[in-house]
Amino acid sequence: MQEVVLQLKDIRKEFYGVEVLHGVSLTFKKGEIHGLVGENGAGKSTLMNVIGGVFAPESGTMTLGGKPYNPVTPKDARASRIAFIHQELNLFSNLTVAENLYIDNLPKTRTGAVNFRFMNAQAKKKLGDLGVQISPRAVVESLPMGVRQTVEIIKALLMDAQIILFDEPTTSLSQKEKDFLFGIIRGLREKGVTVVYISHILEDVFSLCDVVSVLRDGSMIDDIEKKDLDRDRIVSLMVGRKLEKIYPSVQKQIGEPLFSVEHMYAPPAVQDVSLTLNEGEVLGIFGLMGAGRTEFVRALYGLDPMTSGEITFRGKRTKGMTPERWIAEGMAFISEDRRKEGLLMPKPVEDNLVLAKLSDMVRALGLIKKRDVASLADQIIRDFSIKVADKQLQLASNLSGGNQQKVVIGKWLARKPRMLIMDEPTRGVDVGAKYEIYTLMLELAKSGSGILCISSEMEELIGICDRILIMCNGKITGEVSRSEFAAQAIMEHALTGGQGHA
Repeated sequence: MQEVVLQLKDIRKEFYGVEVLHGVSLTFKKGEIHGLVGENGAGKSTLMNVIGGVFAPESGTMTLGGKPYNPVTPKDARASRIAFIHQELNLFSNLTVAENLYIDNLPKTRTGAVNFRFMNAQAKKKLGDLGVQISPRAVVESLPMGVRQTVEIIKALLMDAQIILFDEPTTSLSQKEKDFLFGIIRGLREKGVTVVYISHILEDVFSLCDVVSVLRDGSMIDDIEKKDLDRDRIVSLMVGRKLEKIYPSVQKQIGEPLFSVEHMYAPPAVQDVSLTLNEGEVLGIFGLMGAGRTEFVRALYGLDPMTSGEITFRGKRTKGMTPERWIAEGMAFISEDRRKEGLLMPKPVEDNLVLAKLSDMVRALGLIKKRDVASLADQIIRDFSIKVADKQLQLASNLSGGNQQKVVIGKWLARKPRMLIMDEPTRGVDVGAKYEIYTLMLELAKSGSGILCISSEMEELIGICDRILIMCNGKITGEVSRSEFAAQAIMEHALTGGQGHA
């Protein structure tokens, strides 16, 4: 019988007078990969924050190695050899990889100065030992999201943790990086390290975990051993009902061309991209990390410079467009980085929900009625089933990752844009919430709007798109229509540019 390393009994936590954890009890064993699943707002991240010393519970007890465990700060958790890899990265983007890896214990020279030569050499060795080919001197903000996530994971591994909590660790990773991570996690299990793995990607949970616990609305529903794992059963326990369909069906018509771009260049990532998006169409863009998908849409929206290319929107040629001008023209953009570019994290949920519509709500003398603000916020909360304790008091930073994403999408859909660009729209969102988002997307397309959707999940694009374009090395290398959707063909275009096997 495996040794119990961490035990939680009757953990309760509340925010703004509303209880979000209702007496949760859990047992984690040594050398076990323990999955934790549930809908957005079910309490998974809150529970992990209690273990990680971020939040103090209102009541309940925790024991670590049979002794009372009462962390007051994350530093206490680290001192107890508990590492927490958060869903959103906690790296200093202006520092180098090496500086981030050793930020808690910077090596010093005899004079007390930081020993950069030694630190960089040690970081290079650690990175090399784990098969990561990045320079320790690289500044984090210059790295792709997937590489930054890898740095965060390595940072946790360097502290010789006995328990590592992973909260949605693969949302920014390519398949190769995901396989690399899973190899590390399985290796940790062999060394007796306990891994707690939170993810909405059930296939990954089933592949990786020895046991899975299901949370729903702040309560523990069930613990299921690996041999008894079943997707339909897990989803039903998560959402409290049987989910018949993953992707909704909406009858809609594809109309005339709405948007086109010809021969766009935004070096070095984007090299001669042309495409057309029609009214009522959901057009997907698939590609592996580094293909140039995000760089393309950022340049298109005026967030990053493009050196050449012609853009036509609603029959008019456009030049020198900025995000402000695109919004005025009826185009909205949902960034893949919700924390930095999608939300005002220190502001209340209500402020974030109405931000995109604020200019339309101005009345005489430049005033905005509180009643109008509250009404719009309440409508978006209802439409997207956003779980929030108090929309005027709760900060966006205190929402679960999935509910943060719903706020971002909801505020833009409230504008009913003629064209919507969505970069990784369901990252960190549970299966039930995904269905709600897909439905709202398709209803928007049904009204005649065009949607350009970037996703790393091929299955998602196949489920909701009318066409899929594939990018490789900054170019569009393939196009498939719904009647021709085939995962193998799409992946071949993404890997080899449609030129066959390398």
